[in-house]
Amino acid sequence: MKLLLVALLVAVAAAQSHFRLPAPYTFNCRSNKCIKEERSGSREFRSLESCQLTCGTYGSLWPQPTGDVQLGSQTVTFSPKNIQVTKMAATSPKVTQMLEDAVNHFTRNLHFIHPEYPKEKKTPVVYKENYRKEEPSVDVYEVIERERLRSEQIAEESILQQQQEQSRPYSTINEKTRKYLKYSPFLRERSTPAAENHNFNIDITVTSPEDQLTLDTDESYTLVVQTARSETTATIVATTYYGARHGLESLSQLIAFDDSNNALQIVNNAKIHDEPQFKYRGLMLDTGRNFYPKEDIMQLMDAMSQNKMNYFHWHISDSASFPMYSSRRPEMAYYGAYSPREVYYPEDITEIVNYAKLRGIKVIPEMNGPAHTNAGWQWGEKEGLGKLVLCTDNTKPWFEIGKEPPTGQVNPINPELYSVLEELYRDMMDYFDPEMVHMGGDDVSFKCWQNSEEIKEYLAANGREAVSQEFFELWNTYQQNAYSKLREASGPYRSVTPIIHASSYALNYADKDSYVVQLNMDANDEEMIKYINQGFKVIFSNQDQWRLDCIGNNFYGEKAESCKTEIPTWRSFYDNSPLDMLENLGVSSARSGQLRSGQVNPIKEQVLGGEATLWSFDTDANGFQAKAWPRVAALAERLWTDPIPNHGEDTSAKRINIHRKRMVDLGVRADPIQPQYCMQDETACYSKEQYHARSASLTANPGNPDHQQQQQHS
Repeated sequence: MKLLLVALLVAVAAAQSHFRLPAPYTFNCRSNKCIKEERSGSREFRSLESCQLTCGTYGSLWPQPTGDVQLGSQTVTFSPKNIQVTKMAATSPKVTQMLEDAVNHFTRNLHFIHPEYPKEKKTPVVYKENYRKEEPSVDVYEVIERERLRSEQIAEESILQQQQEQSRPYSTINEKTRKYLKYSPFLRERSTPAAENHNFNIDITVTSPEDQLTLDTDESYTLVVQTARSETTATIVATTYYGARHGLESLSQLIAFDDSNNALQIVNNAKIHDEPQFKYRGLMLDTGRNFYPKEDIMQLMDAMSQNKMNYFHWHISDSASFPMYSSRRPEMAYYGAYSPREVYYPEDITEIVNYAKLRGIKVIPEMNGPAHTNAGWQWGEKEGLGKLVLCTDNTKPWFEIGKEPPTGQVNPINPELYSVLEELYRDMMDYFDPEMVHMGGDDVSFKCWQNSEEIKEYLAANGREAVSQEFFELWNTYQQNAYSKLREASGPYRSVTPIIHASSYALNYADKDSYVVQLNMDANDEEMIKYINQGFKVIFSNQDQWRLDCIGNNFYGEKAESCKTEIPTWRSFYDNSPLDMLENLGVSSARSGQLRSGQVNPIKEQVLGGEATLWSFDTDANGFQAKAWPRVAALAERLWTDPIPNHGEDTSAKRINIHRKRMVDLGVRADPIQPQYCMQDETACYSKEQYHARSASLTANPGNPDHQQQQQHS
């Protein structure tokens, strides 16, 4: 009764004086799980966050590191005001500048995790937009030219601003980051003396001057955390900037909020060596069907970087809209954008590309063809170029001339089409400086060409029939010409690899040494083996497992309607293993562990990695984050770690729960995967199958410390 009275008095005082209630529970790590227990006088208090950081082999790390991991069993508290970079060794000024930005971003994120940091202020750094988009008046092309000159001026001013910033002395907080600190509760409220007096040092060494991300970039890193008395030092050593950036990401996952001290806490000692299993860890976003503001795309780059993903496939246009402003062909956005405000101007694109680069991500632009073309291509006849696209007649039902509304497909027999394509490719080279360009190649409708008077007349004039084989030849005419124009646009000193979707065309016409193929068929489809056997390099993108738009999709058309009735969960994303699929399909060497040291598995050289896709049929910037996360986080661990099923204890559910909350703390609107209760009692949430499997294991090993916990939940 006395204890209850004391608790009530404390509660009243808390309500009147705004003090937080004391925590009656402590959390202890038992059998790699954090167990919630009531505090007693003799029991030392330990917060849930402290337990999560240190419990189990991998603590709260996501994705799970692939090399050696050693984590201390205790945490130390410190104030984010005490962070200092004591060493930043790089072999080029550019890499040094990038490291400075990465450290500032790291520091910003540590301030974000305070529970009282305003959610609406957790946004990316965005330059102030200082030019006005106008409605065209009398002379359309005069307005377009004026906008082009204005965009060039903005780009020059941006370069000058960046040059000025580079000349300033380095500080752990720059002007871009300072705007966030004024909202930080850490700066408004003091921490305890122990936290205020504990220094946190960061030492970073990068040995390569490489500043461009490619498929061959070394992304490995080593992270060591050491604590001596009132000082903790985190040392990161990496070959490239990108490895060092990943090291900072892992370092942030060794840190959590410390409510007792209004500070941060970090694992006192740690050692991690880590590198990815797959070169390509991607996400595709469709901004052609629905427009996504620049800020939302940049926030997506933040979320991807928190999961060590490295490729953003930007499906920038589609038959519904063409929002990319082309300096060489401004007619495209003029006719193709949903509105003058829903356009990606050159400075918008370059800002996204540069922001992604600092987050460890390369942007892959897509110029889809021969299908998915309509909006933005209507001006050809007005300019004397003839019809650039066909099957855009809305008087016919869409399903008679295409595969989804709005219909549209290129006119492969019009030579002017390829001149326009080359100019668009040249713009892409200027804006994106790409390593790869996606050329589409999906959903080609022979019904379109079969019903086109232009195509029928062309075939008849050349003694050819309107049959499938001839349509494949038309497709080949388009693809060969488009490929040639991409090569011309990229120039002699830039090597750009094209990606195309898997299709009958890709399998029977494409050159394995020229194209990477995106495998978008269902998991375990035997068709995948054909691409492996022919020697193609491939990117897995199984539509039944890694397709995000299938979560609640109600749109029309063959692609939208191909969604499975079973909605993919985070576990579906996690368990979908490219190498396991290949082994199941008969490629016995896919996961070969028999290779000698120094040998490379040829299958691993062909399988570049994987990509989740988000087609925006019924998704836009207001809801895409909840569809993507934490499902894509599960994909990220699959592609970074590629954990082998049934090999040791599966801590993925525990760790993704923690990681999802961390992402939310950083401003990502990620869906929960379980009630919050499951994070506070990791032994209580399990399926019937998991329970029976664990019961069988405990029966075989009655001395296991989990046995008593199992009995409590029986």
